[in-house]
Amino acid sequence: MAKSKASKVRTRIDALRAVIDKECAAPICRESGTCRHEGEKEAARHMLGRLLAKLKEAAGDEREERARVWAEIYERGYDANGSTYSKGAKYRTGQPMKERAAGIRADIKMARKAGQTPLVQEGAGLMSQTLETYRFDPIGEAPAQIKFRVRVGPGYGSIRIGIDNIPQGWGWIAEEVADHKGGKVTRWRRTQALKELEAELKSIAQAYNADHGSNLYTDLSMKAFHVFVECDDPETLARHAEYERKHQERRS
Repeated sequence: MAKSKASKVRTRIDALRAVIDKECAAPICRESGTCRHEGEKEAARHMLGRLLAKLKEAAGDEREERARVWAEIYERGYDANGSTYSKGAKYRTGQPMKERAAGIRADIKMARKAGQTPLVQEGAGLMSQTLETYRFDPIGEAPAQIKFRVRVGPGYGSIRIGIDNIPQGWGWIAEEVADHKGGKVTRWRRTQALKELEAELKSIAQAYNADHGSNLYTDLSMKAFHVFVECDDPETLARHAEYERKHQERRS
């Protein structure tokens, strides 16, 4: 079997180092005290230096080419195998999950603060304060009673954003549907405003996320973490409240 290029280069390097490191055993060199083969060793050193310099240059070119290819993949969002790649604007390699969650909380807080900033009237024209750049986003414009929770999920593999105190008329649409027995039940559907709020919260969290090669076809997930936005519909809230009431009665 023919040797590979890398194998041939390794053989040449080993051969040159053998010449350089070999102790001269020629009697005439020992008697004279001067090795007549030093020129051969010097030539081997020179050739080895040239060979290693070429290898270093080739390795540098390979690193640059690899970096260029991966930059294109991340910009495009996928590779030739259909695996997905992305990096959020605020993603930092090795950043602890607690810091990511803290950053998401700060971004939500800023959006809420910006949404409450009033327009400023000046002369005949209408201008806004600096924070007004955030205005008309779903987070800033959501009802003031809504509260947000951001926590790291079990196993530190996810971040969960909770939405509490959602006004029923603002966030939910009640639909009367037939159940499997033919009776009527209420199904709660999210309003467009609530859907947009959930999407915006997820977008904020994804800015801290990255995908290093997930593939749906093989169920491979290579994301830094998963993002979940959670909220309970009125029926679920009523069920939880009833459970808590009964729990308190048993304790008392």
